[in-house]
Amino acid sequence: MTLLQGPIAITGAGGHLGTWLQRRLVLYANEVRPLERGDDLRGAFRSAAAVVHLAGSLAPEAHETYESANVETARAVAAALDGSSVRRVVFLSHLGASPLARNDYLRTKGQAEEILLAAGRETTIFRCSYVYGPPDDPGPSFTPFLAHGEKPVSVPGDGTQRIAPVFVEDVVSAVLRAAIDLTAPVGTYELTGPDTLTLDAFLETLNRGRVHERHLPSLLARALSHLVRELRPALVEVLLADSLPTGLPSAAAAFRLDLHHVDDVFGHFGTTVAA
Repeated sequence: MTLLQGPIAITGAGGHLGTWLQRRLVLYANEVRPLERGDDLRGAFRSAAAVVHLAGSLAPEAHETYESANVETARAVAAALDGSSVRRVVFLSHLGASPLARNDYLRTKGQAEEILLAAGRETTIFRCSYVYGPPDDPGPSFTPFLAHGEKPVSVPGDGTQRIAPVFVEDVVSAVLRAAIDLTAPVGTYELTGPDTLTLDAFLETLNRGRVHERHLPSLLARALSHLVRELRPALVEVLLADSLPTGLPSAAAAFRLDLHHVDDVFGHFGTTVAA
């Protein structure tokens, strides 16, 4: 491994993945420049060696749109790269991202990819499945599915959606190598976990079986997405669909990742692998 020397700027550094990434970066000599919305990107990038762009959202705040959360943040990063010393850019995207996607989230993620690729730096894009953390810190994708007493957990669809969730430490390992290992490849890769499970099976493992699931029929979930402020149609459509590799190059192979199985993180709990 030949390490890139110089500061690493991280947008969205206060989020779940950004927090985990900063914990790992303390093991390296690179200065870490954590950034949030409204910070001076141009000043932070000017003498930086790499940028990790984590800012963006599947569930924007009520006052935001997918364009402002995903596209405008990518434009701001691309603009701030101009005149900087940044050599490498790493971007966290989502499986199925495409500027031609009908889903607003996947479309804006695809547009953000194109903006960053056009910025002229060595750019690596990871299209991730759902990212999860350990039992005490599962992350924003799965915290809404934690059981609280006997209160049922609402699950969009019938729970048979197939997912390949990826452990947060594995995502951090991939991002680190892409950012600071000069021998690491660049390009667009899919980053998924080694297990394929139904959504119900994963949520039961997450809650150690102590969960009562209330399945919302697809039509009802889609209707609620137009009525409930916390929901967005694009979010609901992502949750209703499978989240599996589509055939792009695998990040696990390209970056030599030793991926965690779900049982590695939660212990064996009768996890059922989906067909």
